[in-house]
Amino acid sequence: MKKSKFNFTNEISIKKNSEINLPEIIKSEVNLLLLPFFVLERKDKRLKTEYREIGTGRDQTKEVFWSVSSNPEYGYPGPFDREVYKAIEQIITELLREKGKIENPIPLGSLFGLCKRMQISKYSGKNYRRIKEALEKIQMTGIKSVGTFYAKGKKRWIEDIFHLYDRVIFKSKELPNSEIADENYLFLGSWYLQSINSRYTKPIDYTYWRSLKSKIASRLYEILGVKFYGIRNKKECYIHYKYITLCQLLPLIPYKYFSDAKRQLNSGNDELKDTGFISKYEWSENGKKNWLIRYWPGERAKEEMKGATLFSSNQEEDLLPGPKPEVKKFSKEQVELINKLVKINVSKVTAEKLVKNNDQELIEKWIEAVKYSNADNKAAYLVKAIRENWQFPEEYLRKIKEQKQEKEEEKTEYIKMKNKEEEDKKRQEEIKKYEKIFNSLNSSQQKEIIKEAEKRLPDFLKRKT
Repeated sequence: MKKSKFNFTNEISIKKNSEINLPEIIKSEVNLLLLPFFVLERKDKRLKTEYREIGTGRDQTKEVFWSVSSNPEYGYPGPFDREVYKAIEQIITELLREKGKIENPIPLGSLFGLCKRMQISKYSGKNYRRIKEALEKIQMTGIKSVGTFYAKGKKRWIEDIFHLYDRVIFKSKELPNSEIADENYLFLGSWYLQSINSRYTKPIDYTYWRSLKSKIASRLYEILGVKFYGIRNKKECYIHYKYITLCQLLPLIPYKYFSDAKRQLNSGNDELKDTGFISKYEWSENGKKNWLIRYWPGERAKEEMKGATLFSSNQEEDLLPGPKPEVKKFSKEQVELINKLVKINVSKVTAEKLVKNNDQELIEKWIEAVKYSNADNKAAYLVKAIRENWQFPEEYLRKIKEQKQEKEEEKTEYIKMKNKEEEDKKRQEEIKKYEKIFNSLNSSQQKEIIKEAEKRLPDFLKRKT
């Protein structure tokens, strides 16, 4: 086929069905990494997926909504369709690297080439047919976004109904310019196309993605990989999700019982942990069906984030739907200490700085010691004393010494009491032992022992008996 105004020649992805160099890293559109589209299990026969949450930022009272509806004739996109979608992302990545921009239609090459991209070993008519059906199924699946799909180029959340793929033209079918297609072509939906060309994408390690045995693990890899960007420059941070919310995003059918929920997700969680993408994860029972899961980034996630650019401005936390990164600034004990400082009129900001930069035991001592100072402004006195490493007030030191002496005396008295109790206990045990032996004797033996005992009594006791 000669070149036309559509510039259909595929110079990148496939060269006459020769060897295909599969990219290790592919560019994935961020909205579709975070929001649900494909089901993860073939047995999941749903026709619709919904995700709802209360908006963030300025829209904290407004519900945002994402709905994916399948065409009943074609069915809902599943695991195989997801792999076809990833193969298309490979081609998009190659075109972006070569041309810097995606234009419709996208040349897909042959079905044989798509099989090779998906690493399908059997190049049969059955697999060719499955790929064609997958492309049609994705095309026929509709999306409704109410404040969930972010259009980076327009810098706004869209409210619209659209499709990821607008049109698929297979080989030998008529093209828009009336020519006959010599390979397969794909037209991306306008919002999806704009998002990719606005560079609203994230690098995905395609080799690692394919290596994950659990579909839940590969889906969590997509979601957490984006969310970890929001905490990449912070210490002691983690991402947390409600179990119900995570089930909407994956998507999965939620379980009723906590033990079942953990069993449902932990195979994927464990695989991500074992392969180093997360360093750890924790569950917590936060009320009925409101369980929380926390994820900490692992070395693989940290390596992926080094040098990679996801956004062109400092807007990560505002543009990522779902829960925001939770930064663990202070422990429970530190929070309690901050509250103690606030109670004696130290400002919260100053209290947090003191707790962050000083020994907690020292602060505890000064909270008590400041009571023995003559300062009019005890809060200011305490802050300066800690920062400048002052000596404690004499009266406080004297009180501490007295308390120490009292404790020593109490300790000595306690030891004496415990020793006496031990001696009494031994004496009682001996008496019981002798009584047992005495009772085991016959009457004549007992009389002899009594008589012998009386002989040994002192004279003054004999006169009293």
